[in-house]
Amino acid sequence: MSGNNAASKAICFIAIILTVLLIAAPLSSLAADKPNTLALPIKINTPIDKTRLTHNVDTALSEVLASSPAFLRTFKLLPRTEAQNIFDYSAWPPSYEALQKFGMETAPDVSYVAVSSLTRLGENISIDIKVYDMLDPSSQTFYYMDGQELENVKESLDKIFKDVLSYTGRSFLIASIAPEGNTRIDSGAILRNISSRTGDIYDTEQLRNDMKNVFKMGYFDDVKFKVEDTEKGKAVIFEVKEKPVITQVVISGQDELKEDDIREVMSVIPNTILNAQKIREAVDNIKSLYKSKGFYNTEVTPELTYPLADRVNVEFRIEEGEKVFIKDIKFVGNDSFKDKELLKVMGTKEKGLLSWFTDSGVLKRDILEQDIARVTSFYHHHGYIEATVGKPEITQDGEWLFVNIEISEGNRYKVGTIELTGDIIGNKEELLHLLNIRNEEYLSRNILREDILRLNDYYAENGYAFAEATPTVNTNKEEKVVDMVIDINKGDLVYINRITIKGNTRTRDKVIRRELLIREKGIFDSKALRQSHQRLSRLDFFEDVSITPEPTPDKTKMDLVVEVKEKPTGAFSIGAGYSSVDALMFMAEISQNNFLGRGQRMALSAQVSGTSARYNIGFTEPHFYDSQLLLGIDIYNWAREYDLYTRDSRGFAVRFGYPVWELWDASFSYGYDDTELTDVDFDNVAPSIIDSLDINVTSYVSFNLSRDTRNSLYVTTKGSLNVLHTKYAGGFLGGDSQFTKVDGFTSWFFPGFFFDETAFHIKLSAGQAWENESGKLPDYEKFYLGGINTIRGFKTRSIAVKETDPVSGIVYEIGGNIMWFTNLEYHFPLVKAGGLRGLVFYDAGNVYESEWDFNDIKQSVGAGLRWLSPMGPMRLEWGYVIDPEPGEDSSNWEFSMGGNF
Repeated sequence: MSGNNAASKAICFIAIILTVLLIAAPLSSLAADKPNTLALPIKINTPIDKTRLTHNVDTALSEVLASSPAFLRTFKLLPRTEAQNIFDYSAWPPSYEALQKFGMETAPDVSYVAVSSLTRLGENISIDIKVYDMLDPSSQTFYYMDGQELENVKESLDKIFKDVLSYTGRSFLIASIAPEGNTRIDSGAILRNISSRTGDIYDTEQLRNDMKNVFKMGYFDDVKFKVEDTEKGKAVIFEVKEKPVITQVVISGQDELKEDDIREVMSVIPNTILNAQKIREAVDNIKSLYKSKGFYNTEVTPELTYPLADRVNVEFRIEEGEKVFIKDIKFVGNDSFKDKELLKVMGTKEKGLLSWFTDSGVLKRDILEQDIARVTSFYHHHGYIEATVGKPEITQDGEWLFVNIEISEGNRYKVGTIELTGDIIGNKEELLHLLNIRNEEYLSRNILREDILRLNDYYAENGYAFAEATPTVNTNKEEKVVDMVIDINKGDLVYINRITIKGNTRTRDKVIRRELLIREKGIFDSKALRQSHQRLSRLDFFEDVSITPEPTPDKTKMDLVVEVKEKPTGAFSIGAGYSSVDALMFMAEISQNNFLGRGQRMALSAQVSGTSARYNIGFTEPHFYDSQLLLGIDIYNWAREYDLYTRDSRGFAVRFGYPVWELWDASFSYGYDDTELTDVDFDNVAPSIIDSLDINVTSYVSFNLSRDTRNSLYVTTKGSLNVLHTKYAGGFLGGDSQFTKVDGFTSWFFPGFFFDETAFHIKLSAGQAWENESGKLPDYEKFYLGGINTIRGFKTRSIAVKETDPVSGIVYEIGGNIMWFTNLEYHFPLVKAGGLRGLVFYDAGNVYESEWDFNDIKQSVGAGLRWLSPMGPMRLEWGYVIDPEPGEDSSNWEFSMGGNF
């Protein structure tokens, strides 16, 4: 029991000691912070209104000495009533002895006494202050200010007492701030991170914060401050120890990624100061880069070596690990759609057979975030307008990633009633027919959005540039039906005020204006605006084209600014290619597509291969005398080797073209051709070809009609290309040839049903030639088939008409007067990122001498690869001949590089 009492007494004693210490600490602090300067009330000298002025001055001085921590810490103001009881204000100023006696008895902690007087001279004042040093009778300091306006008495007091403060309060103030120890970092940069300033009250807490801020600059291993007392106050010195400079940055261990790619994500570079934060950021960025490429187990270790005390080498050692792929993507809650249906709309894929080449199966978080929006949009498109898709849950197990996505489908809503209200132009039923949502059983947000844009565009095409269709959706959750009201506000009918052309430093204004389908003072038409943009872009004169509507003060008028950025239109190009027909080819061309800024084209080209040589000079004026009429001329000289003879041709053609209607182009040309057949194999050539030796000059006219709606030249998935060509030679045109020839083709692409970027392709081509005079149709104008562009599996020009010599019985091959062929193809991507596509095909057709015979058909099937390579489009195709005739190969490989597919 006594032991417990002793313990309790000890605890109480310790508590008392701690309490005393806690109380004493702030008291000592307060004592240290007591003001050292006593300010006596100001003696007022004025002939008039002394009471009021005295009150105003006392109030102003009280506010000034309480206006800042520096004043509060330095000055104590003695109340006037107390001062008048102590000092005789009629005999001012008081003597030093009187002040000393007062200080010893009443204010022993005061080191200075400020005795002041204020004299009024009309509307101006003067102020006198005498400061007594209570420890040195001989030390007196004077301050004086005159010519101050009476109404600015507070500002005047503030100014003169700040001067006093700099003397009596100097022990509380910072006299100077300077860094020390910095050799590379500029002192100004350090001082900009220090908030304390010369003249501020010395505050250790604030200085500690300043020390932290200097350290946060990242350039120092150590920062501390020291303080020295001077006659002017506290001299604060920030002592810094600079970090070493990076001499070398080494990256080791990387095999899968290029070193330059890694350095791009790092801010750690030579000749900069070592910064631990940047080292950590570099490690994180390198790991993130590897993760984006599928390496989730990569480890990065920074190592520092010091060749000198102030120099450091940094090495990032990388252990890449194995690439991690997505093994499985699962959906939870998708009752209405199978996983594979949802995976089709996602860019994120599971690992496949070609993942080593395409990187499919690699997790890219930005793509995955977009996929969430895609899946949500997919549900909304199919009537599940309340569907939500949760954040994917990603787990890793060794070298595999597993992705789980939770879906809340909600109800599926059908389309109910649709009503148009507001400003209706034209027939309401016609407007309703613009809405595809009417044909849908279930509500699709995508289709509704497209319908709203279509309505807005319809009004904009009719001059209502600011028309706005606003849908209101009323959901009946019980019936699971959505009724819609679309309100239309057409706004004002808008006219084009002024069209301004900008940026055309070379191309003439008229070349640009003639491509515009919209005119000044005409009604605004958004469709014409889009087509005008397309026409300008198709010129291929400009890097960039923009047509910007700009408002005017008149709401019914709008300006258009057509701004273009010129690009070089002259070109010199050389290239090479290979095909099964021409073998190795070399091509060169010098062209100017915007000759003298007039929009004209001039070109000089040459193509030389193992079997042919072509040289051509061409000039085209697309708008003859600023009309829609195209005028062109071509001059050529070319030679082509065939199996049994060589054809040498020279000639020219004059071309005329005109846009017939939207997407249709028509052209007419007159040509003159002088052809000579040389190197004839008389032992094997057919008699009809020998007859062609006397046919040299062909004077002809031709007509072409074409329409092209393909969505892409190389990766075509929809649209069509239709071409009709007729040629008439001889007759009133003269020349040796006398014939009429008609040929053409129609080629259609349809999107595939199973996978993205797949397409069905159907092409049908046919032609027939007639002799206008017997024996005047040269063989080189007849039809041959076979090869990569007609019926694959057969060699080029191997499908021909068989002609038997009645005397010798020799069978010759000659061109046919009739031909047809069809290509049925299915295109599919193999490596999307690499532009590699595959196809399977069925080809059929034949050539005939004079009569169509669909019982005699050549057929083949096969497959091929197409690659849009950096060297140009490449084709590799293999065809297998169905029921080959004696002497025919059963299959054939075809390869080409360069040119169009």
